[in-house]
Amino acid sequence: MKRLQFAILLSIPLCWFFFKLLPVYTHPSDCSVANFIYAENFEHLKIWCFDANSTVRFDDSSNFLYVLSLWLLIHFFKFTTLKAAFAVSAFSMLMSVYLLQRIIDTRFWSVNLLLVGLLFMSTQIWAGTLGDEILFQGMLWLFAIRSFWKHRYFWLMIWCTLNIMARPDNILIVLPLIIASYWDYAALKDRDKRKFIIRRIRRTFALFIFPTIGYFIYRYLYFGKVLPYNWLHHSLETDKQFGIFNFEAYNFLKHYLRYYTIPLVIGVAFYFLKERKKINIRYYALALSLLVIPMVYSCTFSQDENLAFKNYYPVYLGLIILSLLFIRDFRSITQGITTAVFVIFFGFKISFVYFQHTLQSYNNNEFYIANDLAQIHNGKAIVYYNTFIDWLTEWQTTYASGKHTTDGHKLSQDELASSMADVIITDNISDKKILSEKYAFFSVPKNTRQYEKETKPENSLDQFFYKYSRKTPVNKNDNFTMLVWKFGNNYEDIKKVLENHGAKEISKTKK
Repeated sequence: MKRLQFAILLSIPLCWFFFKLLPVYTHPSDCSVANFIYAENFEHLKIWCFDANSTVRFDDSSNFLYVLSLWLLIHFFKFTTLKAAFAVSAFSMLMSVYLLQRIIDTRFWSVNLLLVGLLFMSTQIWAGTLGDEILFQGMLWLFAIRSFWKHRYFWLMIWCTLNIMARPDNILIVLPLIIASYWDYAALKDRDKRKFIIRRIRRTFALFIFPTIGYFIYRYLYFGKVLPYNWLHHSLETDKQFGIFNFEAYNFLKHYLRYYTIPLVIGVAFYFLKERKKINIRYYALALSLLVIPMVYSCTFSQDENLAFKNYYPVYLGLIILSLLFIRDFRSITQGITTAVFVIFFGFKISFVYFQHTLQSYNNNEFYIANDLAQIHNGKAIVYYNTFIDWLTEWQTTYASGKHTTDGHKLSQDELASSMADVIITDNISDKKILSEKYAFFSVPKNTRQYEKETKPENSLDQFFYKYSRKTPVNKNDNFTMLVWKFGNNYEDIKKVLENHGAKEISKTKK
């Protein structure tokens, strides 16, 4: 019970800080929009799978259980989508603190203090976006890791299955844990080994293999694929590195290891080399599951959805867990020093840099424009990336880039010109002559600070956020292009909304 009390005491200030004070949490980023769309489609449209005949075109979420959790709160507790996202993230944070405490299971306050510092930075960096599933997914990983570390095979099977239901590619992370769990066979007496193997195999099939196969069949029948967002794994020949890796992802990984986690990497690698013969196989299984496999796998697909290095969250958890376990089990001074160096010289600096960046979401102009456009009904939009329009409004939204479609079809210029959509949102359109006959071009600021002057608040707490939100300079020319259909019934209303938010119509001579 003391551990639970300690976890709650740690979580309350973290939850209070991130879910009460930060204004950023009223403005989810575009990578969260797909989760919200999917959850709200469950509730309002009763669409539980992709319907090719529906006018609402959406793909399945990258984390099915997260979306299902949002829907349960929306449906049974009548939460708004924002409140549901708050609740899921707060619960995930609380459980993650508790599970890490149970995994580390130490009485040494030095280890607990390191854990607190690492958790603070974790929430700073990865909880900075509302609606992103990474904290929820981290909690599921920790459930499986705790069962693995405590030799609880029954619960390991259950949590591994739930991890795969959340994200099918999690099978790569949980398989080493399952295989290493069979190593318990070596510690048994001969008379118990046969019973042990039979019982393990039975539980593996009943609780893991059969449910996983059933879920994969469901996904294939209803979505026509097993992995969500399979378009992320497409790489042109020019984007490849060493034949199988994505060039951008490979450089992302190098940058993350070099500038964000190098002390932890050095400490963990050093201790594996130093005590390689004395370390239990479970340490190697954790390293393979949370470090090696995620590093290799993340280099095979593009990083379009990689907000704040979220694709390397298992690597971060693996480095934290292994570092603290080495300190606890082997009293490693070297490991303690490298972990402390990370917390003091790397971690806090990184967390506050991301703190400044996440505060910028409060000034996201697209959010305010979408709020106003929601007052216009029966609108149609064509977008190239996730925007707030497809979540905050009831407009019919089509993805010209092929995202959230079953066949990945990209709209041609002729299809765009004949679409009669009220707005087209894009950063770059190659041939504007075809569209200029029917559409007015508006240059829209991405940040409200580009056209608004905000007075410094008097409240000291508001001044703190005001100060840090402005430490990141704003590019006055950072705009996106929005095309508005000249002959549509909503033209004047849309034009007024855009002009109220700093947009300017681009003259034909400038096109």
